Amino acid sequence: MLLYIAGPVTGIEDDNLPAFEEAARKLRAAGHRAEIPHEFVTAGTWRGAMCQCIGRIAYRWATEPEDAFGLAVLEGWEESRGAKMEKAVAEAMGIPVKTVGEWTEGGKL
Repeated sequence: MLLYIAGPVTGIEDDNLPAFEEAARKLRAAGHRAEIPHEFVTAGTWRGAMCQCIGRIAYRWATEPEDAFGLAVLEGWEESRGAKMEKAVAEAMGIPVKTVGEWTEGGKL
């Protein structure tokens, strides 16, 4: 399964890249494919970055095989305005949302 990782970025040193990379490593070790916003966001503003992130979620939902795309949330997502938006969009589209730990427990789906 391809998993988009959502979590807190703004106001965290290095845009929280180490936590995103560690989550991606764990998910890949469990047999998933993983992508993080740091790999594709080019916008220089929060608003622009969120447009790119939500656009990526919608694109993956439309182009990945049904039941082959999900959202993995990092610890602290509840305190992140952007991660809450990403989660809400995913849930509205019927995309499964779980924590990184929940995705890694089951391995490849």
